Amino acid sequence: MKLAFHKASLGDQIAERVFVGLTGDSLNFLTSSSGLVRLIERASSDACTLEEAANLAQGEPLIAAKLVSMANSAAYNRGTSVTSVRDALNLVGLGMLRAVASAAAVRQLADSAAKVNQPSVNRLWQHSVEVAALASVIARRFTRASPETAMFVGIVHEIAGFYLLSKSSEVVDLTGPDVAGVVGKVQATHEEAASSVLAVGARRLLAALQVPDEVVEAIDGQWRGYIMVPPETLADTLCIAKLMASTPSPFEVRDSADPANPAGSLDLGVVLQKSEIQTVLQQRYDEVRSIQQVLIQR
Repeated sequence: MKLAFHKASLGDQIAERVFVGLTGDSLNFLTSSSGLVRLIERASSDACTLEEAANLAQGEPLIAAKLVSMANSAAYNRGTSVTSVRDALNLVGLGMLRAVASAAAVRQLADSAAKVNQPSVNRLWQHSVEVAALASVIARRFTRASPETAMFVGIVHEIAGFYLLSKSSEVVDLTGPDVAGVVGKVQATHEEAASSVLAVGARRLLAALQVPDEVVEAIDGQWRGYIMVPPETLADTLCIAKLMASTPSPFEVRDSADPANPAGSLDLGVVLQKSEIQTVLQQRYDEVRSIQQVLIQR
């Protein structure tokens, strides 16, 4: 009698090596950023007051500077110079505090990963920041979703990719040195995108970090394979921002017949023909660019 054994796919093997057993305590990339973790948690809480948020932000000089810069950016400034953290929070809100703190935390993860994967990490960071800026402006113009929450979604939507690159030494025997390229091909050929390695990794990481449900649902929406145009939800907003980003993720495999689009993805041209999104973003280019500049600053 012969017994049939299931042979785990490459994607399954990578996911099991990297993403199994994650807890908040096991995410070592954040242990040097306990203040950032507390900021993100408190800014996500309905019980957090503006006074408490301002005090927490002032304890993190980089976050304080980013808040003031964002308040004075083309996306938020209405002609009055903002110089204090409290005034900045009054203008941009607690959602922005969560977004800029998350950007700083993801940047630390990127720095850790860049020790061995600098080209891929740099590209993934540029992609994430651009998606965050685009998502914020798209959400403000086309949806009822908070622009600051859309920005947060954009910043953390590739967290599984950053984490995988930071742990690439654990899967190099499976992928070789081009971890991003191999995983990208695995993603593109996976029958069910929602169960692919990066989708599984994102869910486990976001659960371990106790990210709010609305953010988890929006990020999970990038694997569903369809979007509403014009966008109605945070998931729609994220998907459109990803399609419109000029810097693709290193995990995206481009269609050889149409390099502007990821293989197997929705056609960007079709998306743009059905809405005024491109026109609006061209008109608000200064806003998009100013948000990118604030998120990138270190």
